[in-house]
Amino acid sequence: MEEYYKKMVVENPGNALVLRNYAEFLYQWKGDVRGAEEYYSRAILMDCSQDGEILSKYAKLVWELHRDQQKASSYFQRALQASPHDSHVQAAYANFLWETEEYEDGRSLGKEMATDLHGSCNSLT
Repeated sequence: MEEYYKKMVVENPGNALVLRNYAEFLYQWKGDVRGAEEYYSRAILMDCSQDGEILSKYAKLVWELHRDQQKASSYFQRALQASPHDSHVQAAYANFLWETEEYEDGRSLGKEMATDLHGSCNSLT
């Protein structure tokens, strides 16, 4: 299967659909997140950001790999502009918002706990 995708990419290096499909294969079947990121990125460049699903999948990978909330959010916003009625794009963005809220809550909680622990340790001395 992978050889088929590689052949298709070689034969169609500027085809956003082929690049997206290979990215999905790398991500879902091979677990190659970095490879998927590369091919989603190439698909976005070829498609001029008209495919909301490609943009949302790339945004998800940006968040998963780099925890770059601002960059991921920007790609999700572009995805929603490109495909405002696509339920997959909307669901992916909603999931991202849920995750980033939990991530921020966890970071805040961690800071609070560290402050409380530091304060408790100081009161013991």
